[in-house]
Amino acid sequence: MADTINWPGESGAKYRYWFVDIEATIQAVSGNYMFVKKVSATGWVPVYIGESENLADRLPNHDRWNDAKRAGATHVMAHTTPTGESARMKEEKDLIQRWSPPLNVQHRKVS
Repeated sequence: MADTINWPGESGAKYRYWFVDIEATIQAVSGNYMFVKKVSATGWVPVYIGESENLADRLPNHDRWNDAKRAGATHVMAHTTPTGESARMKEEKDLIQRWSPPLNVQHRKVS
């Protein structure tokens, strides 16, 4: 399994995420994250995408983690986004519009 995945957004921008262990110590930094499930030997898809001012506060005991597991998620991916809230929210929207995760209702493209 690769340590990182470059996730493309609807805009064509790519965002490098790495796998994290939400049971381990997580840095108290701002960032974006996703709960993902494996769909092939090398493929993953997000079932939930989010952003947080503090990943250490948000990821452990996340309110959607159990829903994500029921939807097939087995791993958490994240990356730091030190450029501020608007950058995190723009990235979250860009990725949700591209991947349409089943547990996200905000930012979805209107068909």
